Amino acid sequence: MNNKGQSLISFVLIIPIILMILFMVYDIGNMVLLREKLDNVNYLVIDYGLDKLDDDNLSKKLNDMLKKNSSDTINIAISISDGKIDILLEDRIENKLSLINKFRVFSVKSHYIGYIENDKKIIRKDN
Repeated sequence: MNNKGQSLISFVLIIPIILMILFMVYDIGNMVLLREKLDNVNYLVIDYGLDKLDDDNLSKKLNDMLKKNSSDTINIAISISDGKIDILLEDRIENKLSLINKFRVFSVKSHYIGYIENDKKIIRKDN
């Protein structure tokens, strides 16, 4: 009996499944990295904003910081009211390498709220 033909058929049937799994891992990894980047930028900008809460044009300063640190962010929403800073960042992943991502564009959001309570900065992630 010839086992070379069986091995070749098994390889041809298994390789597309392995490639799909690799592309999924790549896509999910890109989403996780982008979310971490947005979360870090969001947290740092709110931390800065809470230190400078009394400044004029704080919203413009925060917006400029966000654009410098995450230039490809497609949606930036900043709300400052009653000593509370609310920032929502949204970005999309449009990857040319992955097969899975050609069918769907993934959106990643980061939403943080910061305020000062009892002389202590509170920065929390809002789902």
